[in-house]
Amino acid sequence: MRYPLKSLLAAAALGCIVAPVAAQNDTPGSLAQLVAKRAANEGRVGTMHFALKNKAGKTRSRTAIMVHSDQGSTEKVAIFFTKPTMIADTAFLSYNHVAKDDQNWLFLPATKRVRRLPVSERGDYFMGTDLTYGDLQDNFKFGLDDWTFTEVSKGSIGGKSYPMLKGKARNAKKAAQMGYSSFKALIDKTTGFPVYIEFADKDGDPLKRVRVYDIEKVGGVHTAMRFSAHNIQTGHTTEVHFTGMRYVPGLRQSVFDPNSLADGLPKIK
Repeated sequence: MRYPLKSLLAAAALGCIVAPVAAQNDTPGSLAQLVAKRAANEGRVGTMHFALKNKAGKTRSRTAIMVHSDQGSTEKVAIFFTKPTMIADTAFLSYNHVAKDDQNWLFLPATKRVRRLPVSERGDYFMGTDLTYGDLQDNFKFGLDDWTFTEVSKGSIGGKSYPMLKGKARNAKKAAQMGYSSFKALIDKTTGFPVYIEFADKDGDPLKRVRVYDIEKVGGVHTAMRFSAHNIQTGHTTEVHFTGMRYVPGLRQSVFDPNSLADGLPKIK
């Protein structure tokens, strides 16, 4: 495979070089399974800090409490905004099911109602960030029913080499739902996390770069603690980091009741 000089120079500027060499002992299927089956724990909670930066450098900050639970058949994520005041009490809830269609809900205080988000809105952007509802739901995983995994090569970032997984949306409908037609990602096999992802939009044009900077163990499970998403088309960037992340064994599943989103942040011991 030939790599145009222009592409290599662009990759070098990002600190990410793709080498025209297949990664040894990895197949697209095995690498995709490694990421999809990454271990999760039964409960964790932490404070989520957002910095939203436009291309002019202006920054807006947001703070939320994130609650996560994986019960095997269903992975659940709840996000309750606390700052600034104008969006306080806004809440998002996601059920990522193994054997049936996923479910998402959003509570906006201005409307005073909990709205079930249709699958068609999966690719919409979340609260002015560069993360889609699907990004939050997928938790740095690539759904095995969403993607056809096409190739494994090698790449590097930050002076470290990783296998690179490439994938294409299974069909045009999936691409429209996700907002992505393809991706390529550098995979850290030790943690099962992609440390760098490039997404193309549903028309195949470069859309977004995601970088995971810090991965720590919480309750014995690897967890992304700091990451960013940069929209190539708009120049907008979202930076996220967590503080106070802790493992909560026996986390009450009532925390993830969509009918309770309007009640505000639940008490978690």
